[in-house]
This record gives sequence, C-alpha cells and structure tokens, in this order.
Amino acid sequence: MIEDLYKKRYQVYRYTDEIPDETMVKNIINKTYELTASKQGLVPYRVYILGPNCKEEKKKIFNKVCVLTDKGTHQHNIKAPYNLIFTIRLVDNPNQHVKNLIKKGSVYVCTEPKLYKKEKHNVSLEIGMFAKVLTGLCMENNLGVSYQLCFHNWVHENEEVLFSMQFGYPATKRLENRDFKPNIDEVIKWK
Repeated sequence: MIEDLYKKRYQVYRYTDEIPDETMVKNIINKTYELTASKQGLVPYRVYILGPNCKEEKKKIFNKVCVLTDKGTHQHNIKAPYNLIFTIRLVDNPNQHVKNLIKKGSVYVCTEPKLYKKEKHNVSLEIGMFAKVLTGLCMENNLGVSYQLCFHNWVHENEEVLFSMQFGYPATKRLENRDFKPNIDEVIKWK
C-alpha cells in the first residue's frame, strides 16, 4: 500500500556505488512526469538530471555549494548516482488552451520574461509534487531518496536552483535520532 511505502522513506546521507538500471530510471522519470499535476499543464520548472557519468560536476557542486559556502560538509548525498536539480523555467511555448486564454487577456506570470522569476512559491509547490511522486516510484523500486534545500545563490544553467533531490541505493540506514517531525498538534490545527 502507498501508506506503507511512504512510511519507510528517510533521508539518505550516502549512497552505494551500485548504479540503478538506466531503463528503470528513465521509466521512473517518465512516469513521474506523466503523473505529476501542473496548473494549466504549464510545468513552470526544469529538472536537470546529473546521472552516474556526471561525477566531476557533482564533485564541483559539493565543493562549491556545500563546503565553500559552509552549508554542511555532510551533504555527500549530492554524489548519489542520480542528482536532480530543479530550477524555475520561463514557459515560452504554452499549450494551446493557455495561448487562447492569453489572447483573451489572461496573464500567466510564468510566460512573462520579465516576471517569471517572481513565481518561486508556485513553482516550488509543483516541484514538491513532482518530488513526492518520484519518491514513491523510487521506493517501489528499492531506491532511497534525499532532498536538499540548503543552497543559497546557487545558479544552474542561468537559473536559481530551488531544490535538489538525489536517488540511488542507500549505503546508510535511517538515523532514528535525527529526523523526527514535531507532534501533529503543533502543525495541524482543527477549527
């Protein structure tokens, strides 16, 4: 069941050197894209996938973003077999439905070259949905995942990085003393 699957998720800190099957990974990514909702089908983000052959680029990211910016030298998960980098994206070719709405006067900030970078909160929500779907599909295939938000002023392909996610086969077990959520009553407020 999906509930049991998500209960097993934990933040992986290190991955093994075993490379997940490329066909399986491509199927997982394609299925994630297919299943993830996006307002008006605009998908205002881009996902850069650094695969197993991008070791040098991952090492540069680790050295520049984690070590040199003092954001945590423990972020070895960046070196996972697959590291996904999420940035905002200018939607310069919206679907026909949105084009028709724009002709009628509707404004879609993600399609405006001078405004799209101001959409971070909406884009981040959609990235989170993508990440959650991807997490479930990875876990169904015995892959562990990790999430990172601890990047400031990190630019990839001329866009600010909003989120980074890694996956592969975990080398570490869950560290039970580190990542508990607060009590539900502190977060959920019924009225």
